[in-house]
Amino acid sequence: MTTLWSILATLSKLAPDTFRPPGDAYGIQCGVGDEAGQKRLKISAAAVCLDVTIPVIIKAGELGATLLIAHRSPINQPIAKLTGYPYLLFQQIVKRKVNISALHYSWAAVEGGLNDTLAEVLGFNVSGIFETEINGKIIPLGRICQVPKETTLKAFSQYVAKRLDVPALTYTGNPNDEVENLVMVAGDGLTPERLNNAWEKGYDTYLTGMLTHELATQARQLKVKIVAVPQAATEAPGMRRLTQILRVKHPRINFTFIEPLIPYSTFIT
Repeated sequence: MTTLWSILATLSKLAPDTFRPPGDAYGIQCGVGDEAGQKRLKISAAAVCLDVTIPVIIKAGELGATLLIAHRSPINQPIAKLTGYPYLLFQQIVKRKVNISALHYSWAAVEGGLNDTLAEVLGFNVSGIFETEINGKIIPLGRICQVPKETTLKAFSQYVAKRLDVPALTYTGNPNDEVENLVMVAGDGLTPERLNNAWEKGYDTYLTGMLTHELATQARQLKVKIVAVPQAATEAPGMRRLTQILRVKHPRINFTFIEPLIPYSTFIT
């Protein structure tokens, strides 16, 4: 049988921590932390997910998975006390004895990872890298993409929504304006600093997985169009690809991707 250590070694090659900004959760977050223990622990089933939630942990338990490979860690900062939702979550994790490993920015930034997969799903050719600074470190988080043909913001948004199979998305800008120079960052990859950086480099459209009032206001003043798809829809393709790669790398293990649920509903008038 395959050990936890060998799977973690594969993950470190696929998504090396060289792409990890300081303070970002990476590697084992909960479970067997020492190398000797990881080499002893045999894994027969594992699951891959975006976020570690109670339903995901329950599903992992039903699958018999003793390893859960997540995009985001359930631990983002030191926990002073375990109460409320975190208590309920870790109660389920301990009950089912699930080891949790997170990749986050490392799988998003690496070639062939989250952002490159999203570009492939959308049918966009990647023509460059959009570097961004996170906690003092420059990482190749985003991608510069070529839009297949002359298109308006409205047509572009409709195309993206159809390819990602989402019922609705949010945007800023005039629907009749042309989309010419595109930056794409999967997930919650937009901040005021990154938006300003995109504008300074001449990119007129920013595709990502989030939009706030502050960002929308800034984008309108800079005349940068933002197309915001539900976050999970931008990240799930890359995690599905990771699942497929792991199945090939470790054929004796049953890897299952636990599909994410968008935690909110959209009312379309």
